[in-house]
Amino acid sequence: MTRTMMLAAGVLLCAGALPVAHANCGPAPQPAFAIPDGAHASPDEMSAARDNLSEYSAQVAAYASCLGAEQADTGRNAGTEARRLRNEVLDRGSAALLQLASVVSCFSRQVQAFHATGGGSDAGPAQCSRPQARRSSAALPAPITSSR
Repeated sequence: MTRTMMLAAGVLLCAGALPVAHANCGPAPQPAFAIPDGAHASPDEMSAARDNLSEYSAQVAAYASCLGAEQADTGRNAGTEARRLRNEVLDRGSAALLQLASVVSCFSRQVQAFHATGGGSDAGPAQCSRPQARRSSAALPAPITSSR
């Protein structure tokens, strides 16, 4: 669980470092792995998922770094086109970070399920690991309102 918390902290650090930049960094990295259903996964499957998640997190951090390297070029231009490009790339970077946060959240839930059940020997992908599930859970949470 400590490693999961470290990954979550990495997501937050990447989010804080996400710059506004010109779009020369290519497409955002996509997870090329499925997170196993923790209730049925073996320790080896969970370990492999952790390693894959670490690699994906590093790819997203490199993407955010690339955007940071481009920031100086567009930061000097105050024109409408430069602002449009910065906003467009900020949106792409934010989407990459939201997707990473969604994958980390999915993995964290599967780690909890793994520890609660002791796992198993043959797991399919977790429901939250499917791309459509990640897209729907990557939306920002609704604001908390007071009932006063």
